[in-house]
Amino acid sequence: MKIFSITALLFLHSISHANGISNQGLCSTGEISLFNCNLKSKNASLCVNEAKNRMQYRIGTEAKKDFTYPQIQKSNGYGFKLSTTPYPGGGENRIRFTNGIYSYFIYDITRSQQDTTPLDSIQKAGIVVYTNGKRIANIKCENSETSISSLAFEILQREEFSYDIDTD
Repeated sequence: MKIFSITALLFLHSISHANGISNQGLCSTGEISLFNCNLKSKNASLCVNEAKNRMQYRIGTEAKKDFTYPQIQKSNGYGFKLSTTPYPGGGENRIRFTNGIYSYFIYDITRSQQDTTPLDSIQKAGIVVYTNGKRIANIKCENSETSISSLAFEILQREEFSYDIDTD
């Protein structure tokens, strides 16, 4: 029963509404968006080409990508790792990757404000960047209902949920 509840929660949590902006974000034709974060004038997207098992994180606009990781898409051996933890009335999912001295955490959080009232839930998502153990950026998504796609749970390598990050 617990597995069914978690699966149902993850399915419901993976549904997002982008208020007129494509859920594909910066992903190209033939790619699937594992995460799409709408920012003021940009997007941050984690895209996967399932046929070639290649993944890439991008931030910027369709016309100009400010940052891509990895620069050239490679097979899925380049360090995107998924971790999860349950909370009363929700949970937290993270995808972590490192680029040199920088650690990136893509996150989505669903938490009930009151354990007995699931309708009063908090949903937030974003990207936190750390270097040498210090948070240098916390980019919060404007599309508050965004989440890590259920496909990420099928294809990404898992790791323990052990990193203490500040998403506030």
